[in-house]
Amino acid sequence: MSFFNSIKKSSTNLSKIAPLCVCSMMLAIRIVLGMFSNFTLSFAPFVKIGFSFLPIVIVAYLYGPVCAAIVSGLGDILSIILNNPTAFSIMPGITVCYILEGFIFGIVLYEHEISVGRTILAFVSVLLLCRLPLNTLVLHLMMGIPYIELLTYRAIILVIFAIIEVLLSFFILKALTKMPMLNKIR
Repeated sequence: MSFFNSIKKSSTNLSKIAPLCVCSMMLAIRIVLGMFSNFTLSFAPFVKIGFSFLPIVIVAYLYGPVCAAIVSGLGDILSIILNNPTAFSIMPGITVCYILEGFIFGIVLYEHEISVGRTILAFVSVLLLCRLPLNTLVLHLMMGIPYIELLTYRAIILVIFAIIEVLLSFFILKALTKMPMLNKIR
């Protein structure tokens, strides 16, 4: 499927009941995971590790880049608001990175057969286009830490965690493809 057709088809999912319901449930799961499953390692204070990517990957596979971008962006905003309602610490740069991550996952995974190679491609693309350069740039601008130092530091941990993310995503998406109800929720 071409790039623009993928975007167009993903956009049409926003007008259907089943995709909206599944996206809403995945958004709720994303918010809960964003609030409770994220953690920072003591030796890596500038890297947040968590499992809130899983609902985004599922939405990306099922409904494409537009739906995944919306769920990812809203998930970031709502988890921050619900986690700390008195101090709005929404960082637009980080939210844009999450939106781009959802979009990239959707472009790579939507309407394609799930394979280890495709899953690796999705996570390497997100890592090289969003998490390393853009998220690190936002952190650099916020904290004043030299960009190259921060990038090197984050790269080591994010690459290691990306292996876990790829394996989890691959097995969850493979299990999802074996569900008999899959065609009903698409």
